[in-house]
Amino acid sequence: MALTWEECGGYVPAERKVARELAEKMADDRAHRIASMAAEGLIRCEGEATSGIDEFAVPQCQADDHMRDCIAHLCWHGEAVSHETEDGYIVVQLGDFTIGGGA
Repeated sequence: MALTWEECGGYVPAERKVARELAEKMADDRAHRIASMAAEGLIRCEGEATSGIDEFAVPQCQADDHMRDCIAHLCWHGEAVSHETEDGYIVVQLGDFTIGGGA
C-alpha cells in the first residue's frame, strides 16, 4: 500500500487538518456516548432499583471488574455518583453531576 503525501512528511492543507481533527473529535464523542450508554445499561440491568430516583444497588459480591469499570467511567465523567454501604452494596445514582449540571 502506498503512503499518502501526509505520511511522507508533505504539507497538509489547513482545511484537511481541521477536517481530520473534527472527524477524530466526533469519533471520540461517539465512543464516549456508546461507553456511557453501555455502562448505564449494565447498572440498570444488574443493579437492584432502590427507593431513590435513578438509584441502583449492586451487590459487591457480584460487582466484577467490568461492573466496577462501568461505575468508575460514569462517575469520572459526572454521569453518576456512587458509594459503598456497610451491608455489602455499591449504590449508584445516575444523573448529571457535572459542574453546572442538572443535579
